[in-house]
Amino acid sequence: MPAVPPRNRSRLLVVIIALAFGVPTGFVLAHAVRVPIVKSLEDYTPAVITRIYDRNGVPFAEYAIQKRIIVTKRDISPLLVNAIVATEDADFYHHGGINPKAILRALFKDALAGKKVQGASTLTQQLAKQVFLTPEKSWRRKVNEALLAVDIEKNFTKDQIFELYANQMYLGHGAYGVESASRLYFGKHAKELNLPEAATLAGLIRAPMYYSPISHPERALSRRNFVLRRMLEERYVNRQQYQQAANAPLVLGTYREEAPKVGAYFSEEIRQYIERKPEYGVENLYQRGLKVYSTLDLAVQQAAEAALQRGLRNFDHRRGFRRPSRNLLTEGIDPENYRDPSWSNEPYTIDKLYPAVVVSADQTVTVRVNKDHIELPAAGYAWTGKKSMAGVLNRGDLVYVRLDEDAKTRQRRWVLDQLPQVQGAAVVLDVKSGEVRALVGGYDFATSKFNRAVQSRRQTGSSFKPFVYGAAFEKGLTPADTLFDAPIAIPVGNQIYAPKNYYGKYAGIVTIQRALELSINVPAVKTYMMIGGDAVVSFAKRCGITSDLPRYPSLALGAAGVSPMEMAAAYNVFANNGVYVKPRLVKRITDQTDKILEEPLPELSEATQPQVAYVLGHVMRGSVDRGTAYAAHVLPPPLAGKTGTTNGYTDAWFLGFSPEFTVDIWIGYDDPSRSLGGGATGAEVALPIWIEIFKKLDQLKLRTSRPDFDQPPGVVVVPMDLRTGRRGIGPCERVIQEAFVAGQEPDKDCSGATVAVSKLPYYLQRPFYQPKELEPTQPVADASAQSGESAESPAPNVDESPGVKSTAPPPAPPTSTAPPPVKEPAAPVPAKPPGA
Repeated sequence: MPAVPPRNRSRLLVVIIALAFGVPTGFVLAHAVRVPIVKSLEDYTPAVITRIYDRNGVPFAEYAIQKRIIVTKRDISPLLVNAIVATEDADFYHHGGINPKAILRALFKDALAGKKVQGASTLTQQLAKQVFLTPEKSWRRKVNEALLAVDIEKNFTKDQIFELYANQMYLGHGAYGVESASRLYFGKHAKELNLPEAATLAGLIRAPMYYSPISHPERALSRRNFVLRRMLEERYVNRQQYQQAANAPLVLGTYREEAPKVGAYFSEEIRQYIERKPEYGVENLYQRGLKVYSTLDLAVQQAAEAALQRGLRNFDHRRGFRRPSRNLLTEGIDPENYRDPSWSNEPYTIDKLYPAVVVSADQTVTVRVNKDHIELPAAGYAWTGKKSMAGVLNRGDLVYVRLDEDAKTRQRRWVLDQLPQVQGAAVVLDVKSGEVRALVGGYDFATSKFNRAVQSRRQTGSSFKPFVYGAAFEKGLTPADTLFDAPIAIPVGNQIYAPKNYYGKYAGIVTIQRALELSINVPAVKTYMMIGGDAVVSFAKRCGITSDLPRYPSLALGAAGVSPMEMAAAYNVFANNGVYVKPRLVKRITDQTDKILEEPLPELSEATQPQVAYVLGHVMRGSVDRGTAYAAHVLPPPLAGKTGTTNGYTDAWFLGFSPEFTVDIWIGYDDPSRSLGGGATGAEVALPIWIEIFKKLDQLKLRTSRPDFDQPPGVVVVPMDLRTGRRGIGPCERVIQEAFVAGQEPDKDCSGATVAVSKLPYYLQRPFYQPKELEPTQPVADASAQSGESAESPAPNVDESPGVKSTAPPPAPPTSTAPPPVKEPAAPVPAKPPGA
């Protein structure tokens, strides 16, 4: 045996003397050193995870400073208990908090080595240090630690001490406690661990990142086998068990019940909600371990995210391929050694964008994602319009690739892609409860945390028109009432406002039904002027719009900025018999013991009469049946909605509803001045995404096909001529079934004269039209104006004739062959100045 150095010999002598006088010394030090109150451990709760669950109880998000799941000793595998005890404190069940034998053994070995090579802290001492003390290395801290350990042993059982210890220890990669670590490393609960897994986990306690099986598998394997030897020495396993476990490979797993990586924008709204509430705040969110049961439906959320991302990518592809903005070689980085922060060992996900490094580019492009080299044939980049990528892509370029799956054959292939510059938002509401079933605030939360569904205020375009006509219906106008669709001039202060229809077409005499389903601009502005801005704003505010709504005629065409969430909630009124339900994301919040802390009730208010809401919703069904949203008519009925396209094509909307759900889609660039490009209407850009979401709702069997929305008392549905608004009897042009508040339905039949007038160019119809009270009639010269129905987007059976450009002044109407003038009855609109 080597001689003990003199200096170490003297240190050893001091310790032996100290132990000999341990009792009186401890008594003195107990008064000299400040010892925290051990009794507080009875109420001690370590920081635990706050989890957010969907409406079916599936977790999808969590927040914590320390990723910890609390378990009892019976929920921990006995193999893991024995592994920890054998490695960290073999005499745990026999000492009273400190182990003098272990201290002497450690000091002796340290003295022999001339440095610290072995620890002597018991599990109880380690717990005391973790809970009460700082990691400073000093005699004061060590004495405190020993005294605390003795006091803990006096007040708690061994099982209680072990539970506290097992739930407290840090085990690497953000995992605190054995349950969290078991799920992280092996994809199973702590009680399900086998012997090699238990030994691996126990080996992490000393240095979790150094021995991490994820980062350093060789070290982890060596440490695991050390733990197994200790278990053999302490007779927790026999020789055969030891040998089998020591020869087993290191196998990691993924926890099958991990929260899906969806709903990031939704969960962020909940996080902010909890932080803002005085009764919760940041501390409770990250340390108390709340259980938040949300209104989100995970399947619907996944469908909304997938549909929006796919729609944005498709639109972005039509704008062409953008060359990569970054090349590793120009930055002095070897492409073969580059590792992107987003790369992981998880299986590839369909439709997800993966950053990739270009290895070579010709007719076939080779890229690297993590350790995988992927070849992209010409079909994989056909959307770019390039026959070869030589000269377009270069070695070292950072690009995006995506794993695509054919919907019919289910065959998968990699394709070249790019991160869309265009953004979007989607909101799905449950009609009756107002619960938010899905919320998507952008293409990807990881690249942009700005929640466009809630935080953005964008012009709504024609999707605002239902609020104009809803207010008009409250004033007594009906879907059968007609307005004169022609170029007009409206004085606004010292300026003239001259709204135009899409594509410069004007229909002349047009019903409100036809004007809304085709999204014709001039009738909407005229209606706004007739009933007044105050009525329109009042109606919109009662429907739940809280954004500022300036009282200008352009408000009728959606000039005000409104968030997608507000718009969705407001449209929900039309599907919910006139009742506004404030959107809510939280059903209830409990603590870790399931004690209910909050269970908010729905906030309801009557926005309008059920009859008005039903009639307005019925008019909006025309958008799907015959109008700008005709592409959605293939879905099971009933459906209603409205497209929205802003001036300059900067925003594209579609909002629609069934009896069960209201869904809102917005598309645009974050720069509100940037145009989506000509033809990028709500029907072209937003509606396909909306349709895809509703198809998924049908696949999930969350909708029930029925002939119509629930019709409230006081409403009648009668035949009506779509062009003239007359009762659908006689020589009508096109008869539809129209809803009216009882007593307001048309009482005049069609006639040959009314049909003949409706077929004239708009400027020839003027003599046969009797303006409504307060209807703007001042004409404006527009040499580009054409006659015909002006649909915002392509619609079936739109009258395109006669496509004759008007001249100024318009030609005089015929006298001998024209039918006699038709005098329309004035609508019961009160004579009041317009609220422009």
